[in-house]
Amino acid sequence: PGIDTNSIGISGGSQGGLHGLWAMADRLPVKAVSSDVIVPEWATDMLMNGSVRRTAVLLMKSTRVSYAPVRDTLWDYIRSDQYDNLLAAFTAGRDVDTAALNSATVPSLRFLKWQDHYFSAADGIAAFLNYGGPKKMYLGTSGHFSDQVESERLYHFDQVTRWLSYHLKGIDNGIMDEPVFTFAESSLPMDSAGYFLWTRTGLDAWPPPGVQPYRFYLSADSTLTYSAPSAPSVSLFLENIHADSSYTFDTGYIEGFRGPLLESALPRRVLSFESEPLPWDVEWIGSPRMELHVSSPSVNFPLHAQIYEIDTGGMKYFVNRINYTARNWPGGDGVVTADGLAHAHRFTVVSRIRLELTNIDVTNRIDLGSYPFVLPMFADAEVTIHADASRLSYIELPLAQSPLGVDVAGIPPSSGPALLQNYPNPFNGTTAIAAIIPAAGGATLSIYNVIGQEVDRLIDGDIGPGRHAFRWDASGHPTGVYFVRLSVTARRGSTGGIDPVHAVKKLMLMR
Repeated sequence: PGIDTNSIGISGGSQGGLHGLWAMADRLPVKAVSSDVIVPEWATDMLMNGSVRRTAVLLMKSTRVSYAPVRDTLWDYIRSDQYDNLLAAFTAGRDVDTAALNSATVPSLRFLKWQDHYFSAADGIAAFLNYGGPKKMYLGTSGHFSDQVESERLYHFDQVTRWLSYHLKGIDNGIMDEPVFTFAESSLPMDSAGYFLWTRTGLDAWPPPGVQPYRFYLSADSTLTYSAPSAPSVSLFLENIHADSSYTFDTGYIEGFRGPLLESALPRRVLSFESEPLPWDVEWIGSPRMELHVSSPSVNFPLHAQIYEIDTGGMKYFVNRINYTARNWPGGDGVVTADGLAHAHRFTVVSRIRLELTNIDVTNRIDLGSYPFVLPMFADAEVTIHADASRLSYIELPLAQSPLGVDVAGIPPSSGPALLQNYPNPFNGTTAIAAIIPAAGGATLSIYNVIGQEVDRLIDGDIGPGRHAFRWDASGHPTGVYFVRLSVTARRGSTGGIDPVHAVKKLMLMR
């Protein structure tokens, strides 16, 4: 009684959000939908890149989900690692018909979470971009085991309330005048609960402007380099050993796929790589990707990538991942290409980016980090990763700022000295300045005001080759335009000659 049946909306999360998407695709007479932590192709998404998310097990065994006989069949496929059968049986008829969904015109508000343990934000973004009706999207945190942040929860509640009030009750609250996309990015510091600091940004198009793919190459010395390695015949070995055959999938399930018995029966192996310190804050926005040249005699093998931020104290903080499990590998050499989970994260100046390749995807994250994100493989397997001049292996991160100002999607840097644009610019207080020096020599790096007076000098003397990062503290200088000038003279006999090379960049100090 008292309900206007011509003005019905649906709001829900996870399976509840799926009901909203189904209602739109099936043309039910609803006037607005809000769906949280769900993507249209949710079933396919849970089996991404040959891997089975651990949360699929939670679905199969949950007492909160209605039982059907097919559940036992699906469970047997999981426990016996019959991936192809599982993929065919689980996804059939479960994904939302995206063609029907995208041709709907119901106002659609959608929320996706970067750290979601069930569904990948990238799949939800792709579906949203193809939707033709009135729409808004939030990308951030709070839900399906992502960081719990009160400001983001309250923002979520406000958006849902105002969305339904506008579309169901006709209350003009200005929500349709706000940006189509709102995303929150994580960054350090992390709080005592193990949650990042989250900062929200609004924009009307996706991806954000300036985001480019930057490649970080694997090197034999365990570094991530910005240019392709030149060393020949470098190979890195990763194995998955099922040391105790009596410890089976069923035993692992009972123990939650963690604990000392599992670690003994199925030891974790890790290959680690780290970048140089970042010259300024660098934003990762979008899906990571890996391309690895490998060889393996195994039919199936796991090869997961984890991306961390390493702070100046050497502490590592897990950001996000790429999961891959080879299925029906033909043997011998091949290339593994896989996209990972989309994220928005700001790496802090002087931090390092760390990549870990592993057979079992557990992390040091406080919330559920000790549980494998995808199910481990209870079988012997091995893979060799090649990282040499003829077989380039790398991860690719979509970044809004260059970590060096070079090597966008594999484009090599110039051979001469380079002065990079400071970041941030404009700035208030301090800014980061980086220079690339190809050969050892003498250098000066000076700051000038608009009338040509030198107000500060950051370098004065010999400098070695490589990338060098500096911070200029302008707290004692007035607002205005400044210039940074790099002058480099290579030593006699070094690449680059002995004539001085000069470069100038414009800085904007704003109080």
